[in-house]
Amino acid sequence: MFHKLGLTLAGRLMQPINPSLVALLGLYTLVWGFWVANPWWDVFSHAPLYSEMAKYPEWAWGAFAIFSGLEILRGVVRNRNKDLRRGAFIGFFHWLVVTLMYFAGDWRNTGGITSLTICVYCLVVYLNYRRNRDYPRP
Repeated sequence: MFHKLGLTLAGRLMQPINPSLVALLGLYTLVWGFWVANPWWDVFSHAPLYSEMAKYPEWAWGAFAIFSGLEILRGVVRNRNKDLRRGAFIGFFHWLVVTLMYFAGDWRNTGGITSLTICVYCLVVYLNYRRNRDYPRP
């Protein structure tokens, strides 16, 4: 039963993805970057979750996220498989680093689970576009 469920889920995840859903991922990453990089307030001093990330400047984390979000959105706008894959991979790498830093800062906090979910979603998008590279996009 679980084997069939797993195979069905894997098959569904590999069906072509609508780029508008990927755009939401890019927008979220972009907003996260602007939120962290803004000069009007500090983010990392408010919770132990950010203790490892606080070793580096907030503007650097924000710039990394802004770059990642823009690359994801660039892939969506250009609607070319290569650009979509690159954006998804950069997003995966960004959210993987954030996830590792969150868990290093406070492994019991739900922020690590949330960022891990986004990281896995970026990986699924990357693998999906890699598998379906010959499929015409809408």
